[in-house]
Amino acid sequence: MPDSYLTLGWQVTPTLEPRYWLTGSPKPGQQSPTDLVKIAAENVSSHTAIIAQSGSGKSFFLGRLVEELLLNTKARCLIFDPNADFRRAFEVESKDLWESAQYSVDKRGGKLPHEPNHEKFKDAWSSVPIRVLRGDIAQGGDHYERLTLRWLDISIDFLTEDLSPELRGSMYHCHAFVRALEPLITFKAQEEQTELDLIDEAEHALEKEQHHRNGEGLKIALHVDNKLRFKNRLTERLTQPLNTPIDPLDSAIRAVKYISPSAQQLYFAKAREYQAAQILNTKLPAEEPKRGVGLEVIDLPSLPDKATRFLAINAILANRWAAARKSWADALTKSAEIDQRVPTFVVVDEAHNLIPAEPDSRSARALREQFRTIVAEGRKYGLFLIVVSQRPDKLDPMVLSECENKAIMKLSSRSVVELTQQALGLEDLGPKLLGKCLEFDVGRVLLAGNWTPEGPVLCYSAARRTVEGGRNLRKKHWTIPYERGDRKRDRPEGPVSDLSAGARDAPREKAKPEQRDKR
Repeated sequence: MPDSYLTLGWQVTPTLEPRYWLTGSPKPGQQSPTDLVKIAAENVSSHTAIIAQSGSGKSFFLGRLVEELLLNTKARCLIFDPNADFRRAFEVESKDLWESAQYSVDKRGGKLPHEPNHEKFKDAWSSVPIRVLRGDIAQGGDHYERLTLRWLDISIDFLTEDLSPELRGSMYHCHAFVRALEPLITFKAQEEQTELDLIDEAEHALEKEQHHRNGEGLKIALHVDNKLRFKNRLTERLTQPLNTPIDPLDSAIRAVKYISPSAQQLYFAKAREYQAAQILNTKLPAEEPKRGVGLEVIDLPSLPDKATRFLAINAILANRWAAARKSWADALTKSAEIDQRVPTFVVVDEAHNLIPAEPDSRSARALREQFRTIVAEGRKYGLFLIVVSQRPDKLDPMVLSECENKAIMKLSSRSVVELTQQALGLEDLGPKLLGKCLEFDVGRVLLAGNWTPEGPVLCYSAARRTVEGGRNLRKKHWTIPYERGDRKRDRPEGPVSDLSAGARDAPREKAKPEQRDKR
C-alpha cells in the first residue's frame, strides 16, 4: 500500500456535481474517504500536463496539486509564475472558506475544502518553507527575496541573439574563458580572504593574457606562482560530476586564442548591463544557494521584459539541472538505502509561451531544448515537469508526449478536444468521455494516465486553500453603468491630448501680435 495520498478532488454524480455536498448538512472534514478522489503519491512521479481553457479553474486546480505535493510528500516545487498566481502562496485563506463552505446547485459551483477547519490546514502549511523571488524588492515581507542569477548559468544563446556567426563564435569563447577562470578566481578570493567580482577579475585577466601570452598574463592576474600548487589544492573542486579531472588554466589559455576585440567588448558590456539591472550575482566566493526550500516561486511579472524573463528561466533551469546531476553522481557513490534525494516538480504555467512548438528565436529554441532535456532525462535526476496550457497544439509535441499524467478541464471546441486527444496520446479514451470536457463547468477535471492506474477519473476540484495572487477584473464593478457624476473619476490625470474631441471643439484663444509674428 502507498505511504501517502494527495487529495485532489471530490467524487461526482453522473451530472458532475460533488455528491457529498448534495446530501444532508455537509461540513468539511465530515465526509467519508470514499467521497474524495485521492492519488497515490508514488504515482505522481511522472511529467504532468494540465490542459484547460481560460476560466475553467486550472489555476485553482494547479494550486491544489502544489499544496498537496508539499503537504503530503518531501517533494519540492519550483514555479515559473507568469500571472502572479502564487505570489501570495504563503498566505492562507480566511476561516470563512471552511466555515461557509457550500455547493450551489444553481451556480454549479463552490469552494469546497476537505479539512475540518482553517487551523488544521494553516498549522500544516506553516511548516512549508516558501520563497518568492522577484526582479524588484518593492514587495515587502519575509518571504520575498530579490532574484539574482549566476552569470555562468546563463546560456551563450541568450547573449548572442541576432549576432553574426563569427561574432557569436567568439562570444562563446569569451564565456568559456570566464567559466574556466571561475574556480581559480574563487580560490584566489579564499586565499586572500576577500570578496572578488568575477567579471572584473576575468576582464583584467584577459587583458593581461593578451599582453603577455602563453599563460603568463593569467598567472600574473591570478597570482599563480606554481601551477602544480593549484592542481593539488583544487583537485576536489575542479572535477566534473563523473570525477573527470580538468585543468582550468589550460582551458582558459586555449579560449583566449579565439576571442576577438569586438566580442570581448560586447561580452563584458552585456555583463555590466545585467549587473546594473541588479539581477546578477558575480561576487566570489559565491554564497552557497539555499537548500531545503519546499516552494520556490519565480515571480515573472516582476521582471521588466520578455528577454529578461527568458534569461532568468534559462539560468535557473541550468542551475537546478547541474545541482540535480551532482546529487545523482554523489548518490551513486553511496548505498541505495541511504539515498535521501527528493524530487523537484518544475511548474510551468502558460507553458506554450516557454515551450512552443515553433520557437521564433535562438533564445526560445535554447529554452525549449532545456525543457526537452528535462522530460527526456529528468526522471533519474528527480526533476519532473508540470506543464499547464490552454492549447496543446501550441506546445512542443516532444515535451507533451513525455507527460504520462494528464488532467483535462473545460475545453472550448471539438477541434481542441481532438488536438488534446492526439497530443496527449488519449486514443484509448472513448470519444464520449473526452467529449464531456466540452460540457464541463468550472472546477471539473478528467484525470488520466499513471496517477489513475485503474482508469480515468472524473472529479470536482477540491478547494485551493492558499491565496491566489493574480486578479481579474471585478465584474460587479464594471458590468453596471456609472451613476450620475461618477464618470469623471475615471478620466486620466494630466493634460488631455489635443486629438481629443474636447480639445478640437474648444474655442481657441486669439494669438497676441508678437505670437503672430513668430508664426
